[in-house]
Amino acid sequence: MENTFEGMPRKTRRQVLAGIGSMGAVGLGGSMLATPAIGKELTIRFNHTDGRGGDGFHFAEKFKALAAERSSGRINVQNFHTGQLGAEKDMYDSMQIGAIEMGRSGSLIISVAAPQYGAMELPYVFRSQQHLQNVLSGPIGQAMHQEFLSKKGVRVLGIVNRGARHLTTKNRDVKTPADLSGLKLRVPEIPVYVAGWRALGASPTPMAFPEVFTALQQGTIDGQENPLATIHGNSFQDVQKYLILTAHVRGNGWMIASERFWKSLSEDDRKLIQQAVNDAAAYADEQIAKQESDVRKTLQEKGMIVVEPDTKAFADIVLRDVPPRFADKWKAGLLDQILRTAG
Repeated sequence: MENTFEGMPRKTRRQVLAGIGSMGAVGLGGSMLATPAIGKELTIRFNHTDGRGGDGFHFAEKFKALAAERSSGRINVQNFHTGQLGAEKDMYDSMQIGAIEMGRSGSLIISVAAPQYGAMELPYVFRSQQHLQNVLSGPIGQAMHQEFLSKKGVRVLGIVNRGARHLTTKNRDVKTPADLSGLKLRVPEIPVYVAGWRALGASPTPMAFPEVFTALQQGTIDGQENPLATIHGNSFQDVQKYLILTAHVRGNGWMIASERFWKSLSEDDRKLIQQAVNDAAAYADEQIAKQESDVRKTLQEKGMIVVEPDTKAFADIVLRDVPPRFADKWKAGLLDQILRTAG
């Protein structure tokens, strides 16, 4: 049976994680920095914040199966869904102390490890999912991933597509930016997200993902924004009435590994794990692509009202008003380089 920390207070969870880290990774002979050896049993704790049906969920379950199958059961992946080992910012720290071996990160890692690449997080900067993929696979993405490694000690092993992010609200039908006035909206702890929604007239509230459902339920916030699969996988339809198809962010999930853990592996295990990551990522991409239209239909069947807003009006305001606020923080020329990339 897999370990879980669900329901454990955040402070206690962090203390337990620190204790785990101080003892070294499970399955690595009791020492995180042990000399790599071939054939040892290996346990990988994989943490992500998605619920059932999200890109992280699809990847994690497939990765677990492939790793076990290809190692004849020697490599055991323990999946911790819905952020059971902590929110993303906590996860990066846990990876550095050896308490988590692998996980899935959203774009928060840019703000934490490579803020000079913050233009990547700008709403409406990507014209399509292919545009995003072209940027990530090119020189911009390669340089940014190197920053993740040098600043936070996490290595990017794979990338999984996410559906576009959309807005949901409890009781507000949003068709134009004017309809957002004063809306208390949860956003990730990402500065350009906050600036983007503020420019549109909303009242953005940065909040760790595991806290969102309760905040919506209690009325602390009026809305949130996420891909359709994440909305459904976390049952936000139970506490939100309107689904507004803003498609304001084209996103992805990074499948990351602690560099401390990665260096402890034998070359053969690195190859096995990397191939399992590649194949699990391809599988997750297929699942997300298939379920996009199905999830929208399901959310409607469960009572959500779907609204198609004037997205050009939203994009025009964000692309006009937000970049000047970050000109001294973003890498010079990065935004133009992104916009010039094909896709």
